[in-house]
Amino acid sequence: MKINRYLFKNKDYSFEDDIDFSNQKTDPNHIRKISNTHVKVSGFDYDDYLLLNITVDSDVIGVCSYSLEDVPLHLHFSTELAFTYDEEDEDNYVIKEAIFDLDPYIFDLIISEVPYTLVKKGAKLPSSGNGYRVMSEDEYNKENENKKDSRWSILDDVEL
Repeated sequence: MKINRYLFKNKDYSFEDDIDFSNQKTDPNHIRKISNTHVKVSGFDYDDYLLLNITVDSDVIGVCSYSLEDVPLHLHFSTELAFTYDEEDEDNYVIKEAIFDLDPYIFDLIISEVPYTLVKKGAKLPSSGNGYRVMSEDEYNKENENKKDSRWSILDDVEL
């Protein structure tokens, strides 16, 4: 979605649009798919800064941390983004031209809203499986107290 910052000189200017992120690549261990994204944008252009108020409604397919199954999420959030032409400004996004694409910023906002640890309703941690077992830290420490490291056992026979 390309926007023209000069349209925001009018304080009442706002618009809504749908964005298609279905073909956007994401981390498959965090988000599998983003669909049905609706964005409302309003704001105001000050001489040096463009301040945008953005409201996002999006349907996202996340990944369950326990079972790696799909977890559908509906995100609804509002945020404020500030843009500037000043390349030395580290606090705001820098834009080069008056007409720019807002999609990457909205995509980043959606990614940041999805929690990294999602648990599907009714999902439980596995207790063990083929080639592994789950134990507490105390159980692990108790088990390793009695083990000797075989890599160093040769040094036990060395006399100094």
